[in-house]
Amino acid sequence: MIARIRLAKVPLCLLIGSAVLFGAILADPVVSPQILLVVGGVFLVATGAASLNSLQELGLDGKMGRTKDRPLPAGQLTPQQAGRQALLLILGGLLLLFLKTSDPLPAVMTASAVIFYNGIYTPLKKITVLAIIPGAICGALPAYIGWLAGGGEGFGFTATLLLALFVLWQIPHFWLILLRYRDEYVAGKLPNLLQQFRENTLKRLFITWIGALTFIMLMFATLPYPLANVVRYGVIINALCLAGIFFAWLKLRTSDDYRLLFVALNCALLGHMVILAVGRVVGNQ
Repeated sequence: MIARIRLAKVPLCLLIGSAVLFGAILADPVVSPQILLVVGGVFLVATGAASLNSLQELGLDGKMGRTKDRPLPAGQLTPQQAGRQALLLILGGLLLLFLKTSDPLPAVMTASAVIFYNGIYTPLKKITVLAIIPGAICGALPAYIGWLAGGGEGFGFTATLLLALFVLWQIPHFWLILLRYRDEYVAGKLPNLLQQFRENTLKRLFITWIGALTFIMLMFATLPYPLANVVRYGVIINALCLAGIFFAWLKLRTSDDYRLLFVALNCALLGHMVILAVGRVVGNQ
């Protein structure tokens, strides 16, 4: 059972489910059973897509030190078991969305996300570093799915902020993984930016991306919702803390351990979602 949970990358998929709920709460602070079904359906599909991704990257995972202990390369599960798990979870999640929700749009967009992730991003990243573009789009869809499921308009100020937030967050998230395991990526055949740029150049690119991400996070404090001042200040402080951690590191550069930055980036996103979601719910009461 543990091997199957690891194959499905459940912790990552929980974050995806949280993004769906976050988008839905921004659209409508009243969390209905319908929204919970959407969250559950997207979560199931995400675990299925992650299982399929593990199967697709079996050969690559077996050659890298950080991934060789995953269930498939370690021999804890067979490719046939992984394929069945992926199929059951994807179909089960999509059926839940199609049959138990009144609006077909979340199901259609979730299916599109699987196509982007498993059909475009995964094979493309073996060919070009530009695979990060469809990867970032796919990663931004869960929050947008939640937003639409909650009754949000297709395109508007808040929807644009949601998409920009998750797109901009994913770029440094990927770069930090790349830098943390730079020796493996440089030695491997997978196309990556370290084959084209020096490490210090990639570090400097963080200034642009973290600056843009911080700006988008700050813009959430201007949302025209009944949010308490403490919520708006919390959003601002959280964003500025993230920028401060990265810029202090870029200036000092006392260590090449990227784990702290990776944790800080993820915690900042999670904190951002929690602050706004709680503030939205409380502000509606």
